[in-house]
Amino acid sequence: MIEEYATVVNITEGRVLIESSRSSSCGQCQARQSCGQKAISEWASSKMTSLEIDNPNRIGVEIGNRVVVGIDEGSFLKASALLYLMPLLFMVLLGGIAQFLGVDEKLIITASFVGLFVGFVGAKLFSQKLEKQCRFKPVLLRILLNDDRVLGS
Repeated sequence: MIEEYATVVNITEGRVLIESSRSSSCGQCQARQSCGQKAISEWASSKMTSLEIDNPNRIGVEIGNRVVVGIDEGSFLKASALLYLMPLLFMVLLGGIAQFLGVDEKLIITASFVGLFVGFVGAKLFSQKLEKQCRFKPVLLRILLNDDRVLGS
C-alpha cells in the first residue's frame, strides 16, 4: 500500500475531502545543494493538493485531523503503465504500419503523431472506466494523533 499523510478539510457522507502538500525526494538526495532541479521541486512542493477520497471503514474523522491515505501499489502501477505506455504503443504501432506500407517519411511522422494522439485519447477513456473501480482510488486508512502516532487501523 502506498501511503501519504493529509489533513481533513471537509466531511460528507462516506467521503472525506483532504488536503496534502506535494512532496519531493530532493531532501534525501546527496546532490541537492548543487542541483538546479531543487528550486523547481521546492516550488512545486509548496502547492497544496485537494482530493475527495472514500472512507470505506467509516473511520470517525473530524475536520483538521491528520490522516493517512493509501492506494494499492499494483493498481497504481497498472494505471501508470496505462497512462504512459498506451500512447507510446499506439505511436510506434501506427508509425510502423505507415513505414511497412512504404509511404513518405513525412507521412510516417504524421502517422506516429496521430497514433500518439489516439493513445492519449484511449488512455483518457480507459482511465475514466478504471476511475469508477474502488481499487484504483485512494482510501482513508487511519487517523494520526498530534505526535504522528497512529489511532486505529
